[in-house]
Amino acid sequence: MKKVLFLAVFAMIALTGVYTVITLYDSTMKVGRMNQTPVLRPHEEPLLVMDKRLVAFHKSEKLMKEKLMKENYKNMFPEMPTGSLKASLTKGEKDYQTFCSHCHGVNLDGLGTVGQSFFPLPANLTGKKVSDLRDKEIFSVISYGSEKTPALASSMTVESRNAVILYVRSMQKNAH
Repeated sequence: MKKVLFLAVFAMIALTGVYTVITLYDSTMKVGRMNQTPVLRPHEEPLLVMDKRLVAFHKSEKLMKEKLMKENYKNMFPEMPTGSLKASLTKGEKDYQTFCSHCHGVNLDGLGTVGQSFFPLPANLTGKKVSDLRDKEIFSVISYGSEKTPALASSMTVESRNAVILYVRSMQKNAH
């Protein structure tokens, strides 16, 4: 009987210790938990199902890029928005949080909740390498992807992509 009581008390102490360690770890983490990112929240409305005859499902972004390259390279990258700067920055921040922060992180440092599991880590958007890129190059990476970056041309509007670039540029100025 004493053994059973001793094991029960020991198990309770061990579980309390594990719970305390996990709670302390979560409260001192540099980044949030994966289930707290806006991208991972369940959809409020059911997703629409596209008719397969309307959209090229396989390599659609690549096909779009090839078509645009053949037609007119200059029109491939629209100019930055000329509307209200504050409104564009607000939209850019919102769209960055929705589409980019889970990999690139809230602080644009490549330490997002999903991106931490990648090797190498996602690009530090406030670093010199990205700061030296032209807006058109960043637009191209957002639109058509790169080695590890997904293509978002079919998910984000042109206005959204430009607003994200404007937001990233403003954060780069604040970081330096």
